[in-house]
Amino acid sequence: MASLFSLNSRPQTLLRLASAANRSLYRRNFHLTTAARQITDDDLFSSAATSGPSVSEATRSTTTKAARDAATRREQQFYELVEYVTDRTGRKRAVKAGQVRQTAWLRLFQLANSSGQLEMVAELFPRWRDSGKEFRPIHAEAFVRRCEELKCPTLALKVFGDHSKYSLGLTSLFAARHIMHSLYSKYPLADSMTVAALFGVYKLPPVTSDLAACSMLYAACLKDNSTNARVVGKALYEELKKHMQYKPPVKAPMESVIRARYSEKPDIWLLDALKTIEKVHKKTGKEWKWLRYWTTEREWRPRNTFAPSQQHA
Repeated sequence: MASLFSLNSRPQTLLRLASAANRSLYRRNFHLTTAARQITDDDLFSSAATSGPSVSEATRSTTTKAARDAATRREQQFYELVEYVTDRTGRKRAVKAGQVRQTAWLRLFQLANSSGQLEMVAELFPRWRDSGKEFRPIHAEAFVRRCEELKCPTLALKVFGDHSKYSLGLTSLFAARHIMHSLYSKYPLADSMTVAALFGVYKLPPVTSDLAACSMLYAACLKDNSTNARVVGKALYEELKKHMQYKPPVKAPMESVIRARYSEKPDIWLLDALKTIEKVHKKTGKEWKWLRYWTTEREWRPRNTFAPSQQHA
């Protein structure tokens, strides 16, 4: 019986041993397979990471290429439009078909990307006059604005100072203030004086009657030590002080979106010039308190107002 029992139980024992062996082998194979897969994955990703440029470098390269392509297209459009305008303006048009619209000049101003290109556009102005056409105030404003953006305000002064050649008139008070703004703080006083003279040439209101223009011209005189600057500055000082004492102060907008509007610029330029004047007056010992209602948030009252005395019963 014992012999028979041991024979009958042997297959079960062998089965248990075989099962245990298989589990051990499976665990070893699983660990080996996992390790091998990890090594393979590490090799794969490390290879991919070192084989090419980083994401930031690729993005930067793409951005640079896009900017370069955009600049190339812009320059191509500029010269194509210059050729189009040249061929279709002047006393004898090279190309009869097609008309040059007023907006073509505004487009040329924007496409010009350097002072040299903008001067090239200015040299086309006489052809517009020879075609029997006239520029509008919006062209003067856009031209002055682009001259300031491209840091060549003296080009605007040159063009407006020679109307017989260029035929672009300084017929906009906004444009006249703008060219004064672009010149008075960084260029010689003579340039600002020329702008002041152009106010009269183009029948604009006198400089002394416009607070923005008057304050900028006076600020230009303060930074010049010549006798002429002192004489002109004294006259401007009297006019500026007189006007400011009887007018309520303006406030520049704080929001950047509103400040960017062209209609808000004269007030911003005025207040900037007044702050410069106040600073110089304080430094040199000149009277400055009449400026504080404009340069600070103080409550303003006209000079001839007074608080009536209270009647007591």
